[in-house]
Amino acid sequence: MITLVIAHLTGICPRSETAVGITRAFDRGKASREEVAKAIQTDLSNLIAIQKAAGLDLIVDGQLNWPDIFRPFSEIFTGITPGSLSRWFDNNTFYRKPVVKDKVRLGNKTAIDQYFRSDILPNEQKKAILPGPLTFARASQNEAYSDLPDLIDDFAHAMREIVVELAQRGYSCLQFSEPYLTSTTNKTDLQFAQNAYATLNRSGTKSILHTYFNNVEEIIVDLLNFAVDCIGLDLYATPIEPILQYSFTKELNCGCIDGRNSLIESTQDLERLVEKIQTTISPKAVYISPNCDLEFLPFQIAEKKIRLLTELKNKVP
Repeated sequence: MITLVIAHLTGICPRSETAVGITRAFDRGKASREEVAKAIQTDLSNLIAIQKAAGLDLIVDGQLNWPDIFRPFSEIFTGITPGSLSRWFDNNTFYRKPVVKDKVRLGNKTAIDQYFRSDILPNEQKKAILPGPLTFARASQNEAYSDLPDLIDDFAHAMREIVVELAQRGYSCLQFSEPYLTSTTNKTDLQFAQNAYATLNRSGTKSILHTYFNNVEEIIVDLLNFAVDCIGLDLYATPIEPILQYSFTKELNCGCIDGRNSLIESTQDLERLVEKIQTTISPKAVYISPNCDLEFLPFQIAEKKIRLLTELKNKVP
């Protein structure tokens, strides 16, 4: 059976050298906020044009005005403030640890349009990326909840309200990024996360649960029971051979482009990998993407990797 192949991006994209320079100048008091906004807008327009030219099936805004994966939600949700800088796993990047001070709820709906640029994304191809509830809870400094399950549940309910808002703005696909799921084999955590996705599930909007940075082999059976349409794997952290033994009734996102290595992958090697997945487990659809954010790479290298997705898609059946 020939499986549909869908190309897309999975995380925060790098800014151009120009935008980075203006942002640093702003931090030193030598550029205005308007100059920063203009530079980011230029990058955003370029990124959308690159994705369109590359023929990607889903288009993202690259989260170019997000300081990190959590910071926008300090404005969108109540009960959260940005805290101290913390290292993002084993990368040379940092995020402001969300500090949970009070009950988490959707508060400022107007901030959604500031950080999710549905106004400039093409209709029928809009994809949004959000932090998953377990990752959000595990990455936060919890000062308000006595039980972790309650915090995860409130994150899920607040995210569910954003899902509704994004669906109204025409988003056809939502990705929930869950790197913390791969750093635990704790069955209790997995059950909390599974309950959260039962809350998040919304008919009519494609849902992707994307894992990365660690091996998912020990929890893949659990993930296949989550209420999502597609499971995403970092194929630089998870060997594909053990995954091929499972009956894959969902769609599969193959994180086959390395977002943490400037080396440009071999199209032939990637083609063989995707064809093996197609013929062995025949998921409902095969998504091809970077394994994680491209922000770890220089802009020029990231652009080459985006175009590589199209080369790969054009080679596989």
